[in-house]
Amino acid sequence: MTVSVCIPTYNSARYIRECMESVLAQSYTEFELVVSDDASTDNTLDIVQSYTHPRVRIHRLEQNMGLAFNLNHAASLAQGKYLKFLCHDDLLEPRCLETQVATMERNAALTMVTSGVRYIDSAGRTAKQMSRLPEEVTLRDIDVVAGNLLYGNVVGALSAVLVRRECLEKAGPFSAAFPESMDVEMWLRLSKQGPVGYLPEPLCRIRLHPETLTAKQRKQGVIRDDMRRLTDAMLRLVQAPFLVRRVAWGRVAGSFLKQALAGVGDGHVRWPLQAIWQAMRMDPACAGLIVYLFFFRTGILRLAAGDGGTLGTRFGKTFRDGT
Repeated sequence: MTVSVCIPTYNSARYIRECMESVLAQSYTEFELVVSDDASTDNTLDIVQSYTHPRVRIHRLEQNMGLAFNLNHAASLAQGKYLKFLCHDDLLEPRCLETQVATMERNAALTMVTSGVRYIDSAGRTAKQMSRLPEEVTLRDIDVVAGNLLYGNVVGALSAVLVRRECLEKAGPFSAAFPESMDVEMWLRLSKQGPVGYLPEPLCRIRLHPETLTAKQRKQGVIRDDMRRLTDAMLRLVQAPFLVRRVAWGRVAGSFLKQALAGVGDGHVRWPLQAIWQAMRMDPACAGLIVYLFFFRTGILRLAAGDGGTLGTRFGKTFRDGT
């Protein structure tokens, strides 16, 4: 078995059928579909068990254990050379597995490969398309760190990535200590083992709707500590100049302020005020945030490929490995 597509589910009855159908419709057929249900209380399991396809394997946890545990459990059930984690409300384009497997087979050094994405709404309508780079490139570990500091998650959402199984086993399990940013934290660990392939073609569709785990956690302020700790850890890995550090902290401060506004809108008071106070401490006078919003968020300073198909010329003169 070449690929294990792992879908961790929890109360996903509304979207799980469409998600599974997108996997079964793949042009590449050397895959298994592993569904691990985290003790759903709706009829998710009934829908999943209605599939009698020989490639589909189903397991249900007896009690709700959370996303990190469910991801790791699904991975433990997988038998493939490559693992594709797919969120239960996302979709794969028909050539996703074919294209990503071919990329991994061409370059045995890659730990994982990611791609551009399409964002869709709850009804499946395309909201926007995003490809961070216009061409196929190879990202080194320092590129991943630098890109995350200045632009955000450059590797991308969980559903966009195909991982080499042996690399995932060396990296260790997804960490529940990063409840909202566990994918970013995992990509950082994986990139230390070898380069990351990037394909600009949108190969999956990421669904944006108010009931996603990310949306719920952001309203509760969960992401705040994740981003702060990850940013601090990344800055410890590299020798970044003062301006880059300010922009990195400004980007995090901006996320704190955005969450604070969302929290106030939902009727919270205490944690939004704490978030605003922390944002001001990280980025006094919002100087870093202003630079980030004007130059990086607008795309004036875009991600760009350098010589040799990496981001080396863009970031190599700015960052050095600090280890």
